Amino acid sequence: MKTFFLVFLGMTYLLLAKLVEAAIFSNIYFLIGLGVLIAGIIRYVKEWYIYNDRLNEMKEASEEELMAIPHTHCIISNDCLNALLLNELTNTLFLVSRENLEEDLIKKEISFNKIYEVAIVEDDIYIARTSNSLIGGSLLGEDLDIEEEFDDEDLEDNAVSQLTLKIVADNLSDPILEYDFLDNGEHISREEDEYQEALQLCEEWFQKISVIIKRYELERVPIRQWQ
Repeated sequence: MKTFFLVFLGMTYLLLAKLVEAAIFSNIYFLIGLGVLIAGIIRYVKEWYIYNDRLNEMKEASEEELMAIPHTHCIISNDCLNALLLNELTNTLFLVSRENLEEDLIKKEISFNKIYEVAIVEDDIYIARTSNSLIGGSLLGEDLDIEEEFDDEDLEDNAVSQLTLKIVADNLSDPILEYDFLDNGEHISREEDEYQEALQLCEEWFQKISVIIKRYELERVPIRQWQ
């Protein structure tokens, strides 16, 4: 608020310097306005650096807290608000998030044997899916169409605004877990590096979870045969 006041006051004096006819007052108002405006700009820059340093410290603290969760594989969002972790030693998947850097972590913990389905979704279009074949149909929807090829005419400039990994787990309170690898709010071209990097990471995690699903599917087959 003080910064805005200083900038506003400085602009006011500079305006007065143009309006006043007397040269001496014009010069005085100009010097006062210039000085106050510079003071306001310096204050703004200082506050910005303080805020930026504080934000970086909070991000580092959040990343350390996320990394402290026992895991063998993990991915953390650029804003350090979300993370997806796997712990092969305990056969556990973690989806961790927080609303902002000042809020507490919300941790969802799912055992590997309770993961039933995983899918890659681009702007509500399913482009890949792996599910436990022992469970009939898709738990993400009865008519789940997988788009193998994209038509440029069907998509806005062959662009994407959101790339999400959806996971179906045996959890009645929250059966569908989501992790966004890309969520810009605005469409970006599939040719851009940002999209390519996000897609590569998403596919890697899709493959990891697909292996988990099929591993436990194979373990259940002998059990069903004995029943």
